[in-house]
Amino acid sequence: MTRLNITATDTGRRLDKFLMAYLSDASRSFIYKLLRKKRIKLNGKRAEGSELLQPGDMIEFHISQETLNTSRRESSPAGVAATLLNISIVYEDQDLLILNKPAGQPSHGGMKSKAPHLLSSVLDYLRQTGAYPPNATFTPALCNRLDVNTSGLIICGKTYQALRAANALFATPGAILKQYLAIVEGELTGTATLKAHYRKNTATNTAHITQDPTAAQAITQYTSIATSGGNSLVSVNPITGRSHQIRAHMASIGHPLLGDKKYGGKKTHSRRGHLLHCNKLTLAVPLLDYPPGTTWEAEPPAGFVDTGKGLARP
Repeated sequence: MTRLNITATDTGRRLDKFLMAYLSDASRSFIYKLLRKKRIKLNGKRAEGSELLQPGDMIEFHISQETLNTSRRESSPAGVAATLLNISIVYEDQDLLILNKPAGQPSHGGMKSKAPHLLSSVLDYLRQTGAYPPNATFTPALCNRLDVNTSGLIICGKTYQALRAANALFATPGAILKQYLAIVEGELTGTATLKAHYRKNTATNTAHITQDPTAAQAITQYTSIATSGGNSLVSVNPITGRSHQIRAHMASIGHPLLGDKKYGGKKTHSRRGHLLHCNKLTLAVPLLDYPPGTTWEAEPPAGFVDTGKGLARP
């Protein structure tokens, strides 16, 4: 018999989900068969699989060591030290890792980009620091994402409970206040709230502001900070969290982001694409032990504002 103690990292996970991660090479049907035959017990009692795990819980495997070994996949503990160069850490504790993603780096894999995606670099970093050990039953993940050419704040959940809690807040409008800096074409002044109907074309990966009342609603607030040479630096707060929302909304009022060719912006002399940076995230409601008002900030890339001003000159 093999015993396994549950730590705080897996608090709140369903037992069956935990087992599927722990016995990564075993089939789903095999795991449920072990549960039915009482070969897996929780705290000395028969387990159903739907139980929510708590720190200190003990799982007992009444199977041979050979069966246990063949049901698990050895994960690689090694990370490449150079990947640390792709991570700019704003804040870190036992639950969260707050990052300042550079422009040009995908948040996740599967993008048409040769640059290593942020999540792979994060997992390498966490392996090296011991926060994501070999054969861990939980894999840290990003709670939000930014477009490839958008820079700024991204939250990573290092534990299951942190990831679940942060994901829930990002899915709730107004729970996390997001502030972006953007450089848009044209002289834009004042403060306004843009409300419109929104639709995303997944085939072309473009968002559209539409008159169709059945489409989803998009709400974006902006405040002009400065204008120079025909361009404007604005602070933008997306109230709803639609994909490409800021880019499509600003373009719809005749002020596309500088460098955002997909939405009608002029090409810049910089390779970074559109000028958009998530510079502040503020909690409007509690997140674990973080009280409302907790704020994380990230400075825009070097030359962010100067790029907009310089390109405005004839």
